[in-house]
Amino acid sequence: MNTLARRAAIIVTAAGAALGMAVTTASAGTASSWSATPSGAYTAHADYPTLDVPFANLECVSSDVSSGTINATSSTGANMATIASIGFTDCTVGGLDFDVTMTASPWAINVTSVDPSNSNRVKGNVTGISAHIEGFGCSADFAGKVYGYYDNSTGDLVIDGSGDDLVASNADCLGLINDGDVASFNASYHVSTSPVISTP
Repeated sequence: MNTLARRAAIIVTAAGAALGMAVTTASAGTASSWSATPSGAYTAHADYPTLDVPFANLECVSSDVSSGTINATSSTGANMATIASIGFTDCTVGGLDFDVTMTASPWAINVTSVDPSNSNRVKGNVTGISAHIEGFGCSADFAGKVYGYYDNSTGDLVIDGSGDDLVASNADCLGLINDGDVASFNASYHVSTSPVISTP
């Protein structure tokens, strides 16, 4: 091989190595920062969830996520899991029967940080909530976001009633529920697969 050919080969080889390094670096940069094991389909159950507004309290005997998906990874923690179908059983307001229905899906479960006071807990929120309640002389819609944490040691997703991003609208409820009322939702859902959600 003459000198010119050897130089050309060296340049091509160096360029190929550099390109390979660039691809490897880019791939590493897109690695997910959150993971869940196991991932896939799940169900979840809660006993006695409640929804409180200033002048009314909705109490249910139980609630079940009958269809949901846990993603294996998420680069930001957004959409770590989804709720495709959720139901509420034997709900009442002031002793009167009420129906609660999911009006849009999916709802997204997002993780944001590890709880500094408890390393087993991952803080997060549920977004995209949209639900309708209806009973005797009363109906209202609720939409927005709720907050809480997932506990890796128990497999429980806890909605703790904090925040002011779940809001009533289309309210026709004799003044018990009014448009703009902020709702506080409290529930503890045990996740059937008890995944471990972690970050490197």
